[in-house]
Amino acid sequence: MNRRSFLGTLAAIPLTPSLAFADKHPPASTATPESDRFHLTLNRVLHGSNPAYTPDFLLEDIHATPGRRFTEFSGDVSGRWVGALASASSEYGTPFPILDEVVHRVIAAQHPDGYFGSAFHYDQPTDRDLALLWGNGRLLVGLMEYHSLTKDPATLASARKLGDFLVRIGPEFNSKKMADDFGAAHFASSYICWTQQTEGLAALYAVTHDDRYKDLCAAISERIERRPSDHVHGYLCSLRGTVDLYQATHDSTHLRRAEDGWLSVMNSGDVLVTGGVPEAWSPKRLRTEGCAECDWLRLNLSLWRATANPKYLDTAEHILFNEFSMNQFSTGDFGHATLDESGIPQIVSVRAWWCCTLHGLRAFPDVHRTAFRSTGQSLFYDLPVDSTFTQAGLHVEAKSSLAQDGTIQLKVKQSPAGQRLTVRQPAWAETIHLDRNGHPVPGLTVSNLTPNDTITITYAMEKKQTPSPGNKGQLFTYGPWLLGAPSAVNPGYFNELHPRNTLLPATLQTASEPAQNLFAVPVAAAQSAYIPAEFPEQPSQVQLRAVAEQTSMLPTPWQIAFQVKKTS
Repeated sequence: MNRRSFLGTLAAIPLTPSLAFADKHPPASTATPESDRFHLTLNRVLHGSNPAYTPDFLLEDIHATPGRRFTEFSGDVSGRWVGALASASSEYGTPFPILDEVVHRVIAAQHPDGYFGSAFHYDQPTDRDLALLWGNGRLLVGLMEYHSLTKDPATLASARKLGDFLVRIGPEFNSKKMADDFGAAHFASSYICWTQQTEGLAALYAVTHDDRYKDLCAAISERIERRPSDHVHGYLCSLRGTVDLYQATHDSTHLRRAEDGWLSVMNSGDVLVTGGVPEAWSPKRLRTEGCAECDWLRLNLSLWRATANPKYLDTAEHILFNEFSMNQFSTGDFGHATLDESGIPQIVSVRAWWCCTLHGLRAFPDVHRTAFRSTGQSLFYDLPVDSTFTQAGLHVEAKSSLAQDGTIQLKVKQSPAGQRLTVRQPAWAETIHLDRNGHPVPGLTVSNLTPNDTITITYAMEKKQTPSPGNKGQLFTYGPWLLGAPSAVNPGYFNELHPRNTLLPATLQTASEPAQNLFAVPVAAAQSAYIPAEFPEQPSQVQLRAVAEQTSMLPTPWQIAFQVKKTS
């Protein structure tokens, strides 16, 4: 059964809530890391509970129904839900009939002025009006993603009405006064509620070629500013929209602005050791947010596609294998982790169903479509994850067992004559070895692909030790995975003075009992002797696991940066 058939089966069968948990997932014969993570969150969104995303539930933020949390962000939940499922359907080829019902009910609730939700105050905007703009911005993106899938004229007409509303209020909202009035202290209803409109406006322009949307999008992009303590998610959405505007116009001004924003983030001191970013820029760097992690991942993927600069793909890869995976709950939700004073995640504990879960689902199609790229007769396999590439008589499927044995298999189903395949060597791989149908291939390129070829990629990886930022301890990695000590595996390690325990790196070795669960990374599991701070005369053992394994656990404390005994 191929992935599209499997997804179609999964979407069609009502699953029990218990199947949302990693230890009760479909059989291992279908298990591959990224596709299983996608299935986990897709199942949560389609069939999960607490809460269930029913059509009536989704429409509550369109009607601003009082009672449930955050309905003042009109269109936020519904827009994300529509966009995530529409993008998944487009990328994986699986229909979700419930999408049509929800979208038609949404656009029926649009105000004559073009916006959605409660009344909008044109003269004296308040935080509730900025919240409405935030939700409407997420809804505009969702409507455009649905239109991209269906080409439904009614949906495009609704999106245009919303775009016209934004054009109408543009002169007032795209002003320094408005930016100053809604500073970072307003946080979720700060000025980022306006600047994030770049994403929907860029999509509108790409389809309609209406210069009003392009001009407003460009003007908003000029106002994007990374302000201390402001909302990271909104800032990164704004930058992603700027990259989209570049893709629609090929005006390098927009690409330079997005790249400058990327550099500002990288130099901010707020990029976490897991590759992610916090919910708020310093000095209010208190926790992570799944939405921001997804935005940071997707921004790097879009910049890679726009520039082919490997630094963006390297960054995206680090986020994907660590922060993005660590942020995913066993229920399929995404959410928040608390950070210590040096910005290291401690425990992932809040399922943010109102935004992060849906934004997490939306990230998977971008990952899937970035794994392969093609130029002429050259196919490139860039991102070591499960994926399928189909284009112009070429069909190749990638299935990863990287976490189990360090290999990935590419199966060629169809191929035109003269097709080449080149495999990227990531920075974390010491070497890469290719086999074609059991025979070694020199280098990283396979020439003249033929149907039924099986290309096996073996990544040689090593455990490494590096200082954490600010010399707050040592980090341990294996290949792309960051390692840490989870309390769920090491209950005796964690006590009041556990940050002062001292690892003995010279004793670091492969774990004698590697992890055994769906999202385990047994190839990276390690153990080390350590000296307990509370009773140093009794050395003990601690297991280190890939932080990505958090998905298979209930929320548990982690230690990621360690004190180590220096060797002479």
